[in-house]
Amino acid sequence: MTGFNQALATLSRLLLRLLLLAAALVLVASLLAAIALLALGWALRAAWARLTGRPVTPWVSRFDLGQQFGNVMRRAPGATVHRPAPTDITDVEVREVYDGPAATDPAAPRLPRR
Repeated sequence: MTGFNQALATLSRLLLRLLLLAAALVLVASLLAAIALLALGWALRAAWARLTGRPVTPWVSRFDLGQQFGNVMRRAPGATVHRPAPTDITDVEVREVYDGPAATDPAAPRLPRR
């Protein structure tokens, strides 16, 4: 029985390797086909541009991240951006923070020492 189990294990390893090799070959072939289609498209576009007398321009994908973020925020359902009106702004008086009786309380908020 040991010889039979060993033969099955060897056969299954061989089949797994062949399967992985086939998957890798399919992946490489599909990538090469995609690159060939892009190159063919670019060549046809360049040939058409030369035939019509226009300059051959590169394919450029420009985007502005700030604009894209704004587009997403505008499209989000129920999302509103609140910008305070000038009347919502209140002046605040600056005052000195001192160590009073609350200084001994460990839960009291404190400023770092200078």
